[in-house]
Amino acid sequence: MKQILTEVLMRAVRMAGYEVIPRWRLDDLALATHLRELFTKLDIDCVLDVGANRGQYRKFLRMQVGYAGYIASFEPNPACLKHLEAEAKNDALWKIHGFALGSESGHLPINVMRESAFTSFLSPDASTVPTLAHLNAVVQVETVPVKRLTDVMEDIRAASGCRNVYLKLDTQGYDLEVIKGAGATLASIAALQTEVSVRPIYAGMPDWLTSLRTLKGHAFDVTGLFPVSTDPQLRVVEFDCVAVNTAFASEPFARHRRAVGPTVGLYVV
Repeated sequence: MKQILTEVLMRAVRMAGYEVIPRWRLDDLALATHLRELFTKLDIDCVLDVGANRGQYRKFLRMQVGYAGYIASFEPNPACLKHLEAEAKNDALWKIHGFALGSESGHLPINVMRESAFTSFLSPDASTVPTLAHLNAVVQVETVPVKRLTDVMEDIRAASGCRNVYLKLDTQGYDLEVIKGAGATLASIAALQTEVSVRPIYAGMPDWLTSLRTLKGHAFDVTGLFPVSTDPQLRVVEFDCVAVNTAFASEPFARHRRAVGPTVGLYVV
């Protein structure tokens, strides 16, 4: 009975030009809405999830973006890898690769942080955002395998049968190294997402202007910047930057509006 009443209420609210949005969706709502439109426009059928950690991005794609296609996740951290492999047993279109991507193939030491999401090939630097120091602290160092995207892309395309690829990068300061290792393969990527740093939390990580220039140099145009985190003074630490390959952007992005007027979001617990 409760479900029936909820459905009736939702229909009534939508007819009035509103949407009821669960509170847990609010933080990522803008990015999810943007990706839903982008994936539809570009007919994305394969997502490369580079820096998968514990599978948060796959969950975001399935639950918030509504993406039901192939996902190839890359994660070198042994503890996170074990978790991912267990989770992937419940999703036939989610494949796990237990290595990192970078500019050169081989093996590299990786800093495993107290909060695993901060794990990086780079060393932490707490001078700019000291409030993250307790999480972004090295607890151990692992030596992990690294491959170039250009060397594995053919196998991924063969396994997935995909045509239009979206590249998501979240490697904690190492994203541009992954792009270097993509080589000529990068030209076949329809769109990508990379974390760009405004307030660096790792030593030697590129700043956001360098990242944007690099994307432009590879013929990717920015379609959106979405804050990932802020410091106590509300200054942005990092953005998620979404960019489209100009070769795939044949026409402007349309912003569709309903005939009944603008949609207003309501949040619920």
